[in-house]
Amino acid sequence: MKRDALRQGLGEGGKPVIVAVSEFKKLRDDLYRINGYDAYISDLIALNRSVKDIRHSGCKDMVYLEKLPTVGVVFPFYNEHNSTLLRSVYSVINRSPKDIMKEIILVDDGSTKAFLKEPLEEFLKKAGLNHIVKVIRTEKREGLIRARQRGARHITADVIVFLDSHSEVNYNWLPPLVEPIALDYKMVVCPFIDVIDCNTYEYRAQDEGGRGSFDWEFNYKRLPLTEDNKKNPTRPFHSPVMAGGYFAISRKWFWELGGYDEGLEIWGGEQYELSFKVG
Repeated sequence: MKRDALRQGLGEGGKPVIVAVSEFKKLRDDLYRINGYDAYISDLIALNRSVKDIRHSGCKDMVYLEKLPTVGVVFPFYNEHNSTLLRSVYSVINRSPKDIMKEIILVDDGSTKAFLKEPLEEFLKKAGLNHIVKVIRTEKREGLIRARQRGARHITADVIVFLDSHSEVNYNWLPPLVEPIALDYKMVVCPFIDVIDCNTYEYRAQDEGGRGSFDWEFNYKRLPLTEDNKKNPTRPFHSPVMAGGYFAISRKWFWELGGYDEGLEIWGGEQYELSFKVG
């Protein structure tokens, strides 16, 4: 963290990157149209950039169990922009305790971009990451749920963490996620999901809507914390349902629950399915 605080460059510290319209405007517009975010900006930012430590002050003094379960992270992706995908991987590697981070599984769900084929595996090899990062590929486009399930089948660690392939984790993010599972393997733990701005790549805290819910059309909704939650901001709190893309679960419990329902074709329903199973 001390080294990160000294870093200089575009996007360091999670700061926004704003560039004027240039001769690359068409390229930038094309990348945005393809990816749904400003991938041109992503390419200007270091793959291992620093972010601002936005944890609650009490979290910085927390002491966790000396022995925690091992962790495997699953990143499903389809045509994710290369620098955004790799930044997700680097953030997990650089900000996770080495003694519990066992493996990262990248699940290529039928991508068509050239870099995401052999060049991706060559990059991981040259960067010395292939000892911990493994790429598996579906034979055809399966969809997010079955891609996650495929990745989970390759995890050998005690705990599975599912993340989206356009994520950046914060400092010491992992111990608070896995300690409750070490105490009770049937716990499913979700992080606060902060914000990466799709236009500037600014990394900032979310608002106080930390509990999950849904409306009668099954749209995911965030609820504010209760007054009791606010009194103990460093303690985990119960949530009616969870967001589907970011959570930690015991590998044993995940498969006891039957994993995901592979009949789910698109994202959005899986978080309710697992939430109801767990509840």
